[in-house]
Amino acid sequence: MTSPMLSRGQNLTLPAAARRVDVIIGWADSTAEVDASALLLGADQKVRSDADFVFYNQPRSADGSVRFHGADARSGNQARIDIDLPTVPDDVHTIALVGSIDSGSFGALGKLSLTILDDTGRTLAQFVTSEATTESAFLFGEIYRRAGAWKVRAVGQGWDSGLAGLAIDFGVSLDDDADSEAEPKEAPQSHIEHPIGSAYRLWGQNRSWHGYELTIEEEYLPAIRSLYPPELPDRNDGLSPEVQLIPEPDSLQGPWAVSVRTGGRTIGYLDADTARNWAVVLRRIIASGFLPATSSKIWVREYDDWEGGLELHANVLIGLEDPALAIPVNDPPNSAYTLLPRSGIVQVTKEHEHFDALLKFVPEGGIGLLVVTLHENTAESSRAKPHVEVRIDGERIGQLTPQMSQRFLPMIRHLESRGLVTACWGEITGSAVAAKVRIDAIKANEASPDVLDGPPVTVPRLLPTLRDPLAYDLTAMRAHLTPLPPTPPPPPRPIPLEPPDGSVVRFMKGGHYTYVAVRRGSHWETTSSMSGAIDEVMDWPDLASQVRTFDIATDWAPVGKHGDARVCEHLAVVRFTIGSNYLAALNIDKYGRAEGDWYITATRRTSSRLPLGDLADWSEITKQGTHIQIATGWRQLE
Repeated sequence: MTSPMLSRGQNLTLPAAARRVDVIIGWADSTAEVDASALLLGADQKVRSDADFVFYNQPRSADGSVRFHGADARSGNQARIDIDLPTVPDDVHTIALVGSIDSGSFGALGKLSLTILDDTGRTLAQFVTSEATTESAFLFGEIYRRAGAWKVRAVGQGWDSGLAGLAIDFGVSLDDDADSEAEPKEAPQSHIEHPIGSAYRLWGQNRSWHGYELTIEEEYLPAIRSLYPPELPDRNDGLSPEVQLIPEPDSLQGPWAVSVRTGGRTIGYLDADTARNWAVVLRRIIASGFLPATSSKIWVREYDDWEGGLELHANVLIGLEDPALAIPVNDPPNSAYTLLPRSGIVQVTKEHEHFDALLKFVPEGGIGLLVVTLHENTAESSRAKPHVEVRIDGERIGQLTPQMSQRFLPMIRHLESRGLVTACWGEITGSAVAAKVRIDAIKANEASPDVLDGPPVTVPRLLPTLRDPLAYDLTAMRAHLTPLPPTPPPPPRPIPLEPPDGSVVRFMKGGHYTYVAVRRGSHWETTSSMSGAIDEVMDWPDLASQVRTFDIATDWAPVGKHGDARVCEHLAVVRFTIGSNYLAALNIDKYGRAEGDWYITATRRTSSRLPLGDLADWSEITKQGTHIQIATGWRQLE
């Protein structure tokens, strides 16, 4: 099991065997009177009724699953609550563990602590903090459900407004003499649970650049082809699906294998070196209950080969950059927030004034990504303009220039009116002696209605990082890590019914070559002049198995003796007779010349009896042929 010491925002899964737990809320000043309490919250993070508020005046929940035992008379600086986890009602998602004081602030009480014990007295988790300041009500932590298990999270945030502010946020009705106008200092833990198995989008990927090219193995070509419709579009600009990067410890590819999946299909695997370099990042995301995802670009080209089959080529590019830049170095905010879309880089100023706060966020490699929050700071001087204060984990680390602040402030104010903190992507570069921060976010004039008034965009909270990728427990996500079966090749194309005798069809082969064939009794004679996938004489099953689509001539018009401009068109088709021989011809000339270049359905056998060969000029056709007609209507053969 992970170390029981938690830092602010960290969570820990409680052992399945821990059925009853004791919650100890502690504070250093033994002379202070802290009222500890627990709130049973539904999926909306509100109590179902006032009966879900367990405290000194209501010491047990209605179902008896949560009980308040009061302060320890001997020490005077801790209170105990016990929770019978199996009997907690199914519609209770979270149990908030809080404390309040009538006078003073939690910042004056010294170290605050939350300890979770099992029924044998063994410590399962502990959180100690000295970060409280002016709060008179404090959310120490919460015990909550996740994927059939119980977890504990250290929170460490509160309200200046005491019990009234706490009650407002959690939906508790207080007596009329309570301060109903109280406002929270910072909205406490408005934690949005992202569903197990939902996507965690890698942060470091460039918005348009996909720098990793996937090596395409033949066995994954059917999966890639299945992403497209049966008939590839004439203009193939490529697909841009989101892809998942799934570690497969049990794969035949090896213990570090990482499959690339989209649409429920495996389209390939990362090469061995890349998969090993990304192991810590990907397994951390998986162990946290999410599926790593990034953007991609996929192109497919399909050709008829000369052996009668289809030749498929695919290119897959993936948004993979540096693993160190795939996940922010800090956790997302505990308060209600929304993350702005990225748009353009903006430099933060005056970071040097807050280097002590910044230093702890500088990663070993000297560069990392951050979740930063933006706040309005009203200038002290009446003549000065307000500016945007930039914070990391609630600490000021710099500000935007007054001019740039004006481009963000209308959006920050609007989101604040909705009870949301404005968060955005940040990047830190630094060393042991200096650090710089820049942000990437849309400005107010770029904000869409979805950004301003839509659902908040949040980042899933991850487990703490571990240096050894094998230290992550992937058990709960095993079902997602099982290698997928290969996508089978598409079934053979159905062969259309054979058209009647005398029919003329036109078709393409090899992506560039157009042919015409005419039915003569039980066989078809084509304009092919060589042996191969398309022979000069074929039966219908053989011909139809080589060709994806046929166009059949449906309308014909006689060609006058004095000429017809239509015969000069590229790929014009005519039919005619020479003696008892019924023939068709295709004009492959692209330049509109009167003579054209006409391939004729004359076989080697019949050519010896004809006054022209399988390639002729228009003048030869008109001289030797009779009953000449040009095809004026076509339809695709079903």
